[in-house]
Amino acid sequence: MPWGSHGPGPFLGAPRARVTKTMLNDRILPAIGPILFAILCLAQPFSRGLVNVSFALLALWGLVWLAWGRLRWPAAVTPLPRAWLRALAIFLLVYLLAALAGARPGRGLASLATSAYVISALPLAWLALAHCPRLIRALPFLYGLGLIVTAVITYFEAGQCLACVRAKGSLGIIELGGVLGQLPPLMVGALAMAAPEGRRGIPKTLFFILALAASYVAIRTNCGRIAMICAPLLMAAMFAANLGKLRNLTGLLLALASLAGIFLLATNEATMDRFRDMFAGQGQSVNNTERFNYWRQGIDVFKDHPVLGIGPAAKPNLPPDMNINRRPAPYAHAHNVYLTFLAETGVVGLAAFLVLILCPARLLWPFLRSRDPLAFLWSWSAIMVLLQLALNGVTDHVYGNKVIMFLHFSVMGTALWVALGRRPEDGVPGRTMGGTFSLKF
Repeated sequence: MPWGSHGPGPFLGAPRARVTKTMLNDRILPAIGPILFAILCLAQPFSRGLVNVSFALLALWGLVWLAWGRLRWPAAVTPLPRAWLRALAIFLLVYLLAALAGARPGRGLASLATSAYVISALPLAWLALAHCPRLIRALPFLYGLGLIVTAVITYFEAGQCLACVRAKGSLGIIELGGVLGQLPPLMVGALAMAAPEGRRGIPKTLFFILALAASYVAIRTNCGRIAMICAPLLMAAMFAANLGKLRNLTGLLLALASLAGIFLLATNEATMDRFRDMFAGQGQSVNNTERFNYWRQGIDVFKDHPVLGIGPAAKPNLPPDMNINRRPAPYAHAHNVYLTFLAETGVVGLAAFLVLILCPARLLWPFLRSRDPLAFLWSWSAIMVLLQLALNGVTDHVYGNKVIMFLHFSVMGTALWVALGRRPEDGVPGRTMGGTFSLKF
């Protein structure tokens, strides 16, 4: 009798199931994406390498899923919002025109492919949650666990001196600082969700308090100025949004934990030293001066190419008299998201970028006062992530940083799915179910 065709198996005495097309389509393929997305969320705070690998596999899963369905969106999955699809089409079209009209069309087209790859995090998050809706309950815990791991690794191996090669290579210090500015507000919101549950919510509350403490340790150890600015401000905003839930002992713990984290991050000596150093003519002042030079050059390039810019990835590096650190690359961004888009894609490209970035916020705006806890949490978290990008983009070209933008678009995709993509048959209570409820993780 052939192996696995009929009759008992050789060891368990039971028939061995064939991996049929139906099983692959209904059970195996749908499970792969959510698993990869969970790994991505867990690793985003602490491992650049694992994030890149898991996202590449997630993107491959999305392509296989589309090819398996013959490029047709299945009726079982809510379609992506048309407004966002229009914004994406406008952005990609403008980016393509800027690349073809630019000084380096080949580099521009390669940059376009990279942009499309990074932006795909939003629909991939939507697809992963549509295939496993209950994963939404685990995401805050995955992010919190990632922050705890980050705190342990950075405390022992990274730090301001950046002495550990593994921490620099695997973690990616710049990526780490940007991500750490995005996640603490989500932890504050998750604490607020646990607060109304009373005694049953205390274990969850303690976990998210631990995650907030880990955020403080990681941010202080990494000592990134942007994270030190963004995290307290955005935590305070999220705290203010959740004031109405602070009505019991758990809520009091939430208030104390949030305020303590905000105060410690805003007043610790490491933060003060970083800002004093900017104006004291020591240490980082060389980098600050060079950054100002990049800004001036970006403005000059924009003046010469105001409509479609000089072309994506075509802005030249600083001339020798302005290149203080002697960076050898022939091309360089402007160390500012807005100036980089102005210089490389002109005013039309910057407008298209802003439309793409702000479209999810417009769609989520009505849910900022939602009585659905899930929609409330993720809509506010998406707004906080957007504000972090807006602040971080003033001093760095974070759009060119894949790890930061993976997190940005995956949170946006999660929030949009929670607000607009859930269905009653998903088994996750929400807006489509009607009424109010107490969410159980």
